[in-house]
Amino acid sequence: MTSKRLARMSGANGCIVIGLLLILGWPGTRPAFAERASDRAEERVAELPDPLGNTSKAVLLCDRRDSERPVATLVERAFEKGRVMPISSYDDDPFVQDSIVECMDASGFARGPDGRLILSNARVLIQDELRIFRLDQTGDEEQSGEFKPFAINPWPAPTSNADGSFRFPDEPRFPLFTIERGADGKPILRDGLQVWTPNNFHRGMTTTFEAANKVKDAAEDWSGRHLAWGVDEILAINAHAFIDFNAFYSPAARMLFFGVVPYRLPPPTNPIKIFEMATSWEVAGHESGHAIQHVLKPNADQSDFGFRTWGESFADQTEMWTSLRDPGRVRAVLADTNGDLSGSNALSRIGEAFGALTGGTSLRDAVNDHTVSTTSPEVHDRSEVLTGALYRLFVSIYGELKRQNRERALEEAGAIMGTFLTGAADYTPENTLTLEDVGKAYLKVDKEFFGGRFHDRIVAELTRREIFDADSVTAWLAHEAAVPHLRLHRPNAQEEVDALVQTNLDRLGIGPDFGLIVQSVIRENQHGQTIVRVQLTEGRGASAVPLDNHGILVFRANGRLADYHAPLPPDVGSHALAMALIDHGRRLGLDRHGAPLSIVGRADGQMTAEARVLRGDRLNVWLEAFTVANPHGERREVVSRSWATGAKADLLRRAGTVLTAKELEE
Repeated sequence: MTSKRLARMSGANGCIVIGLLLILGWPGTRPAFAERASDRAEERVAELPDPLGNTSKAVLLCDRRDSERPVATLVERAFEKGRVMPISSYDDDPFVQDSIVECMDASGFARGPDGRLILSNARVLIQDELRIFRLDQTGDEEQSGEFKPFAINPWPAPTSNADGSFRFPDEPRFPLFTIERGADGKPILRDGLQVWTPNNFHRGMTTTFEAANKVKDAAEDWSGRHLAWGVDEILAINAHAFIDFNAFYSPAARMLFFGVVPYRLPPPTNPIKIFEMATSWEVAGHESGHAIQHVLKPNADQSDFGFRTWGESFADQTEMWTSLRDPGRVRAVLADTNGDLSGSNALSRIGEAFGALTGGTSLRDAVNDHTVSTTSPEVHDRSEVLTGALYRLFVSIYGELKRQNRERALEEAGAIMGTFLTGAADYTPENTLTLEDVGKAYLKVDKEFFGGRFHDRIVAELTRREIFDADSVTAWLAHEAAVPHLRLHRPNAQEEVDALVQTNLDRLGIGPDFGLIVQSVIRENQHGQTIVRVQLTEGRGASAVPLDNHGILVFRANGRLADYHAPLPPDVGSHALAMALIDHGRRLGLDRHGAPLSIVGRADGQMTAEARVLRGDRLNVWLEAFTVANPHGERREVVSRSWATGAKADLLRRAGTVLTAKELEE
């Protein structure tokens, strides 16, 4: 390893890398206790390719799957010196394989009241409640009901084990589930809540914690910026929140919630077991992806069909491409496929627990031929169209790269797809969008970062999937040609950004009755871009009234404007119409509910005004929209009721393997 490479590995993970080099025998620092067997182990570790991005070299220590004692000794010594934290984690899904031990940076773990380490650092926190909730259905198909307390949480605190690590090798892969019952056989209630037998299971918490940290590392590498997710930059996770085959990210609470699933496989005499959604690394990576997308697209209408559909694909891809930063996962995928990723495989499949519970296949598979016309408009179902198209692009990229080293090719192909994934957020409209908008953003990322290398492949695949039509590329080229010729001379200077915006309102298509305020200026460090978000105002100057419409400008490293999406929908037609819509909304009192008015497009293509308020706290979250048609407010869902939706939810119900809350009361 050269000194230049060592310098590149410094930074956020530099201390752990240097510490590991001391262990692995960096010249001049080799410890006296090194033995010949350790020498051989060190050589094997050194021969492995370096991880991409800011993933620590420490990963390679725990990544060895052959359980050779010298490697285990190295891990133990690093742990004892406080440089590595071993942690139990499922690489996939418990129904696929048992958990393994991964390594994390040991610095920054907090301590609980008893002095033991807990699953908490500067960016992720495991934070269960004392109760398990259930969804109380209202019977109205348009309403999802509310979560209400059901049982006392039997899971332990998120603390380390006796040796101070988060390794839990003796926990059962498929643990039994029991309820405390009285002499009459009925569940015991305490303060109206069922008493579930306390357990000592930690793997759901450790898996989710490890996955969320990996997702954040990956997304920050791909996007070239710090991503301040959660609350005060910490993403809180309730790993055992409610009874259901579900998990979700709440944009109101800015945290993750995971369900627990009491189940019984056929025949009915089999014991009841418990599946923690949090034990699935893929589910945890997916939900963490939603949290990342919220940071990258903070102004999106959380109830917008296009945004939610893209969100499911975004989250599935986040999980897939992040997993390819783990060398062990890469080797396992290659061994499973013999290097041919065009067929269904462990990487492309997500939600294998669903298949185990229904006797079928996984919940979703990126290897598919779905099109818009062959899928339902349900967001998970429709998202598979985009995911399938982009997975096909991924396979073609991997095919080009694998002529040299297959493991490195798979990692690099995943990194390219991660760059597409996060980069597209900078090239889509801010508030509402369509899958076609996302596809055009991929063309733009390809043009800006890859020199148009993948253009034809993207167009062909998105057209085949019916995301693009015959006019999509022409429309994208017209958008490119219409980008104003503006230039920033000092991209990091907030005052220059604001001055440039204010002096070019006409060129940005903002009429005399409206203005723009600069919402944020972000400097991206991978390609030197500057991302500027702006908010539309009625009027200009100190008396301007903010509206809930936003635009985005992206400047290249040379200061030239690369892309611009205006805050007003293109179908508005004229600023006079926009003013009329705002006046109409005010007369109806839509602006009296604590949220600014916005101009939006209706399903019939007409424009209207409305005000949207994100409601709820923690588990219960929805959006209340005050519209011209319903000025008193209407409820819109922003999270899905279940991971298994539509026909798949019916299949899960027919299987009868998942116990309902009502069955648990008997």
